[in-house]
Amino acid sequence: MKMDTSDPASNSEEETSTTKIRVSFLLAPGVKSISSDGSSIEIPSEPIAVPSSIRKKGLSAVVNHLLDRKVADDDENEEDDDDSSSEEQDKLPSIPFDFLLSQSLLRLPLESAIRKEGLNTESAIELYYFPARLPPKKEGEGEVVPDWIMGMEFVNGVGGGSDGVLFTGGADGVVRSFQSNGGVLKSSTSIAAHTGPIHCISAATVNEKCLVATGSMDQTLVTHTYNHDGSLDLHAVYSGGHANTISSMALLANGGDGKSIMASGDWDGGLSLWSVPSADGNGVDGGDDRDGKKSKRRKGNSSTDNTTHPSIQEVKPTISVKAHSSNISGLAWGYNNTSSDSTNSTPSTLLTGSWDHGLKVYDTSRMDCVLALNGSRVVTSLSRCVNSNVVGTGGPDCTVRLWDMRSGGSVGESVGSGADKTLRQSHKAWVSNVQWSPTDPFVLASTSHDGTLKIWDIRSSLPLHTVNAVKKGEKALCLAFGTEYIYSGGSDCVVNQFRCKI
Repeated sequence: MKMDTSDPASNSEEETSTTKIRVSFLLAPGVKSISSDGSSIEIPSEPIAVPSSIRKKGLSAVVNHLLDRKVADDDENEEDDDDSSSEEQDKLPSIPFDFLLSQSLLRLPLESAIRKEGLNTESAIELYYFPARLPPKKEGEGEVVPDWIMGMEFVNGVGGGSDGVLFTGGADGVVRSFQSNGGVLKSSTSIAAHTGPIHCISAATVNEKCLVATGSMDQTLVTHTYNHDGSLDLHAVYSGGHANTISSMALLANGGDGKSIMASGDWDGGLSLWSVPSADGNGVDGGDDRDGKKSKRRKGNSSTDNTTHPSIQEVKPTISVKAHSSNISGLAWGYNNTSSDSTNSTPSTLLTGSWDHGLKVYDTSRMDCVLALNGSRVVTSLSRCVNSNVVGTGGPDCTVRLWDMRSGGSVGESVGSGADKTLRQSHKAWVSNVQWSPTDPFVLASTSHDGTLKIWDIRSSLPLHTVNAVKKGEKALCLAFGTEYIYSGGSDCVVNQFRCKI
């Protein structure tokens, strides 16, 4: 069937100029050509002429017209529209599209964007298109808990056949778990893990068992096992590494030579590494620590019941160093660029961020700092990209920043994103948490004391979407990506759930 290439956007956009620009529409790399309704979204790449003043919405209308789908109309509520036909009504619904020009999201009129990129219009301009990301939609919330939710982590594929489990750490020192099944979030269990507020939480599947690590203001660091029946059991206690509030941690399952290892940072800039005991109680994964000291087994009691746990181990750090001059607010294990498994990380590098304005890369085999970057603001949170050592950080100046932790070079050059190093200031208060999407290297999310959750595509300096993460007047303190959902928590003491397929 021959497609009609006439311009449908002229009906929806003001034509301030008769100037036309020739463009070729190309489906963005990695985007499936078949939509969720089973139809193709790929169109011929032959150049067509569009108004120079056209914007994203008008270009989306053009693509939908070429796909023979309905074209979004601002007057869709008109009844018995004389211009609408039964043929138009039978068409598939329109799809909102986003567009890439020179690897940057199109956010200006086409002519202005072309001029900004310094492109020549004598030949057709290539525009890559893909379905736009829909805004997060709130779909329920958990029960009210007694105190602020300070941190959260989602683990896929655990919880007895559920989609996964969300773990939260509270200011009351309690770890809570919520099972997600078919979009329904159900409270599972809780355990008093600390005597002070929990400042950080990290979870991972280790040898088919789920481990949850938490650090607290009471200077203690512990791990719990999450069982198939939804219960939490104390697994190990980690001592001798910190004499201050434990403010950050990163748990790595089965890294490198088969060990499960953990890094933790404290309020005074101290950094410790730990060999994590096997989840089945058979000793430390990988054997002795670096000093040849074995972890000690001890008997202990659960904080919520009187059940005896004879296999609880007391673990000493393999090494402790003074990594920063102030609070280590973020830790992430480095990405292994040589691995064929894009989800694998290597334990040979550790990325750190601190209130001393610095970010560092440590070679953990020698515990040497191999890269140090100095910023202009405190680092309040840190998260690593899913497929590189590019990290996103939050700051007290309401800003999210991007850093290349491989060489310290331009982020735009390193990931081919065209993004600036500093995203546009959009939050109105302290950025409390930044998390990168576990599946998309261009998407991250942030929460702030202004109570909002923002979704970013780093190919634009502006956020894609902004929603209220907590109740009005409350502070959003943490977030986690789940299976087609994003979760947030804060001073309103409730887990909020948003549908957001990333």
